[in-house]
Amino acid sequence: MNAVIAVALPVFGIIAAGLAAGRLGAMTAEDSQALNKFVFRFAMPAALFGLTAGTAPPGREDLAIAGAYAIAAFVSLAAAYVLSQSLFRLTKQEAGAHAFASTLGNAVFLGLPIALSIEGWARPFVSLMLIEGTFVLAIGAALIAPRRDGGAFLSRVAGVFAGAVRNPLVAGMVAGFVYAALGLPFTGPFETFFNLLGRAAGPTALFALGLFLATHAFPKLGSVAGKIASIALVKMAVLPAVALSAAYLLGVSDPAYRGALALFTFVPCGVVSFVMASQYGVYKTEAAAAVSFSTMLSVLTISGGLIVFA
Repeated sequence: MNAVIAVALPVFGIIAAGLAAGRLGAMTAEDSQALNKFVFRFAMPAALFGLTAGTAPPGREDLAIAGAYAIAAFVSLAAAYVLSQSLFRLTKQEAGAHAFASTLGNAVFLGLPIALSIEGWARPFVSLMLIEGTFVLAIGAALIAPRRDGGAFLSRVAGVFAGAVRNPLVAGMVAGFVYAALGLPFTGPFETFFNLLGRAAGPTALFALGLFLATHAFPKLGSVAGKIASIALVKMAVLPAVALSAAYLLGVSDPAYRGALALFTFVPCGVVSFVMASQYGVYKTEAAAAVSFSTMLSVLTISGGLIVFA
């Protein structure tokens, strides 16, 4: 319970502050967009570079939790895709958006700020972000994109993988890993610069998330309840269960790594699922509702995970 009070309460408090700023009219949707751009393009890449540049190359446990999450993500994508078509008679493109929302989490704006505040959790959490930022994003986007945009499925996957590498977050992580692998020193003013800029990422991202929820219209849950329940079940229950089981079978023994994996899978649906759905003009209402509902539900899942693992 102390972990919930020390970590979760301030985190959700910052989100609530952003929510209040939006509801009271002190800040607007444009402000939310500006804050997100700062986090996405500058602060978070700096934080990720700083986390990876000063550490040793990935070890056995890093690879093990990455493998555990990759297995869980594949299971979630496949299960959500098949179930959505059989239960709700969705088109292939709608089923792709449903599967994407059921798997991609809000790791950047909610999970990472929490991981940064718990000793030993940041490094494995970043390793998981690298897998999600390439594997899940590429597969999910390829499933959502209409055929005319990219031809064959494998060609679309390859194209999105190439795009993921140009993502500032992925670029920051990869650059940090390369820097560390080269054995270059990460000290002095160079380290201070990235640490100072990176510290702004967490609270700014959390505040921007609350402001986003306050300034964007979400549909009434009743109109899409069945689909949202299906997304939430896979994202908040199936994905964590498979990931943690796979981690156990792969021999992950470090409590910090197990905790980081639990947090990574307990976070709500990522806002990117709504952004992607909007980009392709499919499943927007359901994706928006999934982000809203799962974010509220994550108060329980993240707090429970911190009680067990922190």
